[in-house]
Amino acid sequence: MSSLTPKKIGNMRYQIDADSSKGMKVPVTIFADEKLLAKMMTDRTIQQALNVSTLPGIQQHAIVLPDGHEGYGFPVGGIAAMDAEEGMISPGGVGYDINCGVRLIRTNLTEDDVRPKLKDLVLDLFKSIPSGVGSKGAIRLNHSELDEVLVRGVNWTIDRGYGTSDDADVCEESGQMANADPNKVSDRARKRGLPQLGSLGSGNHFVEVQKVAEIHDEEAAK
Repeated sequence: MSSLTPKKIGNMRYQIDADSSKGMKVPVTIFADEKLLAKMMTDRTIQQALNVSTLPGIQQHAIVLPDGHEGYGFPVGGIAAMDAEEGMISPGGVGYDINCGVRLIRTNLTEDDVRPKLKDLVLDLFKSIPSGVGSKGAIRLNHSELDEVLVRGVNWTIDRGYGTSDDADVCEESGQMANADPNKVSDRARKRGLPQLGSLGSGNHFVEVQKVAEIHDEEAAK
């Protein structure tokens, strides 16, 4: 087995140990089952994760999540934490998406509640959430309102009924970055982003309905 071949270290966890001769500063940790890992091995996902492990200032691990697949630089589904002083900033590491992240919303519904209405639910999701390249959201703003969004973040949406105060509690920076300055945003970025608020985008951007079938870690699930 090559030193750069992922080895299983736990349930749904694989690792490639750091190899300084390859320039690696940290190990690569992959969260996947055998089928997902095999799929990742068919493109440049793992190689891109190895590249990430060589970056200056990277901390502890280069991580690949279960949705990992080939990206522009980082693999899509890749995570890397960088030292604030020695690390690097890479605005286009994975891609150039607006706020590309993953959010899990738990409901109190059971499969028996949802399955009879699943078709209607999916149709309503498609109807309510614009998606695709260049899609335009239903929320219409002028430039001053966009400035308010940029400054107040998720609190702007909560005030307008698009969310609740609990949402802010589970957002990074509580959904509002201190000292946010909308004047730093270029006119080109404003023109692109103004009509897209409330849209989903394309590519790896998705909404899906899932059920919890099995709990592997009771503490993490709470």
